[in-house]
Amino acid sequence: MTAEMSPKPPAIRDTVSVPVAVVQSGATPPASSPEPAAKPSLDTPQPGGAPAMPVRSPFAEKIAVMPIETVKKIVYLKNARANEPYEGAVEIDGIKGLKLENAGGSGLALDQASGLLKGTPMASGDFVVRLQGLLHGKRCEVVANLAVIPDPKSLWVSKDSDRSDPFWKPDEAFDRVDGDLLCVAASKRGRSHAKEGTFRDDDFGLLANGPGGWHIAVVADGAGSARFSRRGSKVAVDSVLRDLSKLLEDHVTPELGKLVPAYLQNVPGAVAGIKRQLYQSLAMATFNAAKAIDAEAAAMGEKSSAFSTTLIVGVACKISEGWFVAGFSVGDGGAAVLDVRDGSLTTLTLPDSGEFAGQTRFLQKSEFSGGFDEVAKRIFFDVRKEFTAIALMTDGISDPKFPTDSVFADPARWVEFWEGDLTKAVDLSRGNKKMQRQLLEWLDFWSPGNHDDRTLAVLVP
Repeated sequence: MTAEMSPKPPAIRDTVSVPVAVVQSGATPPASSPEPAAKPSLDTPQPGGAPAMPVRSPFAEKIAVMPIETVKKIVYLKNARANEPYEGAVEIDGIKGLKLENAGGSGLALDQASGLLKGTPMASGDFVVRLQGLLHGKRCEVVANLAVIPDPKSLWVSKDSDRSDPFWKPDEAFDRVDGDLLCVAASKRGRSHAKEGTFRDDDFGLLANGPGGWHIAVVADGAGSARFSRRGSKVAVDSVLRDLSKLLEDHVTPELGKLVPAYLQNVPGAVAGIKRQLYQSLAMATFNAAKAIDAEAAAMGEKSSAFSTTLIVGVACKISEGWFVAGFSVGDGGAAVLDVRDGSLTTLTLPDSGEFAGQTRFLQKSEFSGGFDEVAKRIFFDVRKEFTAIALMTDGISDPKFPTDSVFADPARWVEFWEGDLTKAVDLSRGNKKMQRQLLEWLDFWSPGNHDDRTLAVLVP
């Protein structure tokens, strides 16, 4: 067949898609309706081999070239302290909608309700906290600088004391004796001594003489400036424990049956009568302790001042009227008997300062040279039907907990100390097997500027 005779191919015609709904309804689509021109597509090859660029309106073009304006702010947060809860405000007037972008390792989080940065930084140093918000309709990037001060406790070091020293004593001590009263005491070397590797200069002693007998507690604070004060405090405590029980039995016990009723009835002379018996016992035992220090110093060829120490003595005895309690002291620190049920307090020691501010008196024979009238100013006693506790403490505790003489004599502060501080940390019940650990841990409380040895003796029914 020749080319001229080849059949002519059918003409190519545009087709129009007919919607299914139109076909089903039997309607005839308009024959002359032209199909709208298709929009150029980036996915469809175009003449020349390059995709056609989409057409943009002038408005869209303006949006693309004008981004939202951003402002930056640098602020400095108030300082934080490591290991302590922190709250800090980002102080930018007009800032809204703050969001935390990066805490920078500070340990803080943004509290949306208050707008405050909160948390407990665990490490010291300088940190950068980044946040975002809106400031007058503009996006605001905030760089907040935070300085975290080191925990002061972490800066202290503890060096061992010299165990080869002839007067070495453990850095901490605990004891308890049971009688009509539970008697507990603990002592701990202060941070100032631990830092230098020096000794615990405080000492204490406890004694309970069976049912109906005398309970005795003694605490002593060796002078930090005295070379052998750690020995002086121990000599004084041991001397009182050796002598006082017999002195009390000889001079006080036989007289209580008549002197206490006379005192409770306000009979004239009853107070002086009781003080005279306590002078023969409490004051005499303390005087003997001063002589014991002199003897120790002489045996070593040293001056007695090298063994300087304070001394506080507290005693208690069960009687038919309830309890007879008394105290005597030379030097700072203090003792008191407290009843939290009625908020009553009787101090058992005299505020005792030295010749100059910040000084204190120390145990020596000259403190007894004024005779009965002067010495009796240091003798205190009380008769109580019941009480919560008798407490004796060196100034390592009394200074931070009761910073002035008037505070020490304030019953409300003692109730706060007892219920809100000491017994929240220490269970002083007879069956508590963790009492030693609890009391020694409590003695390690933090108080800025107060880093002396701490000794506490407590007598509870």
